[in-house]
Amino acid sequence: MRTREALFYALEPPADPTELLDRVPELSLARGLEGSPYHHLDTLDHVLEVIRRVERELAGGRLGARVPDDRVDGLRLAALLHDVAKPVTRGELEGRVLFVAHDSLGAALVRRVCRRLNLPAKETDLAATLTALHLKIGFMQNERTDHPPERLANAAGPFGEELAVLSLADRLAAQGPSLKPEHVERHENLCAGFLQTSRRLGPYPEPDYGALAASLPSGSPADVGHTASHARLLTARGLHPKSANKAALTHARSLLQQSKA
Repeated sequence: MRTREALFYALEPPADPTELLDRVPELSLARGLEGSPYHHLDTLDHVLEVIRRVERELAGGRLGARVPDDRVDGLRLAALLHDVAKPVTRGELEGRVLFVAHDSLGAALVRRVCRRLNLPAKETDLAATLTALHLKIGFMQNERTDHPPERLANAAGPFGEELAVLSLADRLAAQGPSLKPEHVERHENLCAGFLQTSRRLGPYPEPDYGALAASLPSGSPADVGHTASHARLLTARGLHPKSANKAALTHARSLLQQSKA
């Protein structure tokens, strides 16, 4: 069985932790990694619980999200990789456990993992996008947020349903001593509100992976997927789509040059 097929097979319920760690050894660093008081599991077990919670939501959960069949693999991959950068970002400040920028750094690590495993562009795009945005729903109504609801919906683009599922699964998988029932209720309401905004602003354009691949002749499908994700995030921040594509392609070419050095 090829590596990418083996990975997606291992992600099917019930997920196979041994096989997943074999395919993504970066996650072994998450074993025993303590989180905040809102978490009751170490980071590796938290990731595995998020995967289980995603499956429950897909089977007919609280949100009624509409995840197309051809995006389930990408959503499972996002659940596996969304905290992949926590081991390299963990720190403490005044007794608080922090994982600063594990979302944005995680999106970059998703590219590396997916490139190594030769994963398709669409699954890489979905996983990188959700990793970059998986914390945003919880803060989207904060007056200091960088992603208010409409910007967040545009950043997620066609993957809004998947983002809501992952965000709720991530919240439900963290049942530490500091968690209160109202925290869960609030987050569920935020996810439902985000879905309403995402659906109202849609439909969203599907990425043209073929055109991006033609502009990255030496890139892998994972490079193409990560570039599509990067361009979408830049566009949501206000950059014109053509300028966003150009900037994302320039960044991708730079990464490819570095990999050859």
